[in-house]
Amino acid sequence: MASPKELIETVSKTMGVPVETVTVIDRWLADAGLRTRALRGRGNTSMTYQDAANLIIATALDANPKDAVRLVNEYGRLPATHVHPAIDGGAAFLGATFGKALAEMIDTVAVERDAFSAPAESPGHMSADVLLFGPRQRAEIILRRNNIDYTFSFGAGREALGDLRRCVQFSQVTLGFVGEVIADGLAK
Repeated sequence: MASPKELIETVSKTMGVPVETVTVIDRWLADAGLRTRALRGRGNTSMTYQDAANLIIATALDANPKDAVRLVNEYGRLPATHVHPAIDGGAAFLGATFGKALAEMIDTVAVERDAFSAPAESPGHMSADVLLFGPRQRAEIILRRNNIDYTFSFGAGREALGDLRRCVQFSQVTLGFVGEVIADGLAK
């Protein structure tokens, strides 16, 4: 089973964040019910794709551990607003919220690892990038398939509230390694 420790170590390694920082963030998320609670004694707790998505959101945003819960709630609940170009299933094709869509992408990248690791010129090649914007919270998942970029947008539009803009980006590398740890744990 993919334990909390394995999830923490994988997120730490792939995102380049100290394991101690990810461990403290994970504790705050677990205490707030945003991560599956560990079983007592010798029982193993299997982590879910949603657990992984929540930990990735907080870690990617370089959250002060005490702010992790607020940020996961704010970004995780961002509603799907549109997808470009349009597809069947619309903006909510990956999930109705950013948190659900990110969990779905973690699962998808693990299941479709051959397509995501294929050379860009190969038929069926896929890749993904995830972008988180602030201080006005919004997010995008850009899924590339057969040289077409599908941009799934979550949250408010790009209206200006000020001049400050921040963007955090990570790719299918993080989604794939984390997804494989969760998939391996669920398969056991």
